[in-house]
Formats: sequence, C-alpha cells, structure tokens
Amino acid sequence: MINFNHGIKNIIGSFTLFNFDFGKKEKNKLDEFPQEKIFKESVEKYEPTDYKTTLGGTKISLIDKINEDLCAYLLIEKNKEHSAWNMVILVIIGKDTGLMYQYSNGCFALEGSGGGLSNTRSILRYLKLHKNKGFDVSIIPKVVDNDLLKKFEYVDGGVYLSTILKNSIDLILYRKNEFEWIYFQYQELIKELNL
Repeated sequence: MINFNHGIKNIIGSFTLFNFDFGKKEKNKLDEFPQEKIFKESVEKYEPTDYKTTLGGTKISLIDKINEDLCAYLLIEKNKEHSAWNMVILVIIGKDTGLMYQYSNGCFALEGSGGGLSNTRSILRYLKLHKNKGFDVSIIPKVVDNDLLKKFEYVDGGVYLSTILKNSIDLILYRKNEFEWIYFQYQELIKELNL
C-alpha cells in the first residue's frame, strides 16, 4: 500500500522554507535591516577625532630642504569663524615625490597686518628662493567651504586634498565682499616678490 501522508508532509514542509506572504504590504528595506538604519544615522552624525599632526608657522623654512618642483595651495576658508580674517591652510606638494606638507589652520592669512599675513609673506619668499634655485613653483589660491577644511584637518575626516580641489573655487573667480580685498592682497604679494 502506498503511504501518501509522508509525501504530503514533505510537500507542506517545503512550503515553509519559502516565505509566501500574499496578504502583507511590502516592508521598508531599512525596517528589515535595523542595523543599516543605525549605521546610516551614525555616519551622518560622525565627528572626526584623529587630528593630523600639521606643521606650524615656525616650520616655514622647511621649503629650503626640499629638492623638487612644488605646488603650493593656499586654501582660504569661505567664512570667517574663529578670527577677524578668513584663515588659510597652506598645503605644499612635491611634484615628483607627491609628498605633502600641510600647515595648520590659523598660521596664514591674506588679510590684516599681523602674524598671518607676515607668515604668508615669508612662505612666499621661501617659494621665490626655491624658484630661484631652478625649481618650478606653482601657487594656487582656492576658496573652500569651512566644513570641508575642518574635516581635512583630521586623518579620519574623510576629506582629502583631491576632495578639496574638486569642491573649491579659484580665488580669481570668487571676488565677492572681502574676497575682493583678499585677491588684491594676494596679487600685491605676488607682484612684490616677483613670483
């Protein structure tokens, strides 16, 4: 005699392996995976903590020891936050080795008459001396969003020089309000040092 009970049990059991749910509405994918929702929220609220060890204003003479063509980026913050001036982060890249020398925010400025402007004048003098040694020197002033510059100061900020360059504007193209004066000051320094 043929036993159909065993076959019916296997057929019914196989349906439980699949989730046939014809009556329920489709759930939101994030509700199915709550860990993804938590991860997304934590990324949006993430604050970097691993601050880069950058160079200070006293390390301006470091350029004397570099023996290759250089590209100097003057990354100017778009909005004044912690100073009366739009602060500048200086980044110098060796064109052959790709070595990056990053100076801290607050050491340089293109406004005022004090230490920030004096340091900018000094670094431009060293770049002029470097050029006089026969090396190619490019100086590129860029206006950058403050949030990007803040994250750029951290190892774990997720912002790299390539990010900054893609999301910034050349100073010559952004001469609004105080940037008209900043551009004028930059041009005066370039003319004064014959760069």
